[in-house]
Amino acid sequence: MAIIKSITLDNGVAVNYHRVVSVNNITNISSIIEVASYTSKAKREEEKQAISSGEPMNVFIHSQYLSVPYNSSLNVNSAYEYLKSTDEYSGGTDDLD
Repeated sequence: MAIIKSITLDNGVAVNYHRVVSVNNITNISSIIEVASYTSKAKREEEKQAISSGEPMNVFIHSQYLSVPYNSSLNVNSAYEYLKSTDEYSGGTDDLD
């Protein structure tokens, strides 16, 4: 699962493929969503292939950690729903692969 939407980072790099890497709940304090953004879905596929084969890769990955209000039931699926409600990711297309 991922969100497809073109976003230009402050450094000028355009990233188009965004996936939730992890969700971490700090009890009664906050929830943290880790998002990895890639220049394309093809680069995400290249990363997966390189990891499974132990081969090197040439993939740009922008990682972002979002601290959100604590939600004890936050999981990967609800994290995607949260992201799609934000200005940055709203209007993106779901990639259900």
